[in-house]
Amino acid sequence: MHMKRPALADEVAAVIAFLCSDASRWVNGVNLPVDGGLAASYV
Repeated sequence: MHMKRPALADEVAAVIAFLCSDASRWVNGVNLPVDGGLAASYV
């Protein structure tokens, strides 16, 4: 479900921190939209 609001800076920063951490070592070769579900609402 779409969040119906823009992301806050700390929410985007949390995604960036995750992608820079070892926890994301298996994430590769994908587009990862940080859009609060907006892209999924178009399907």
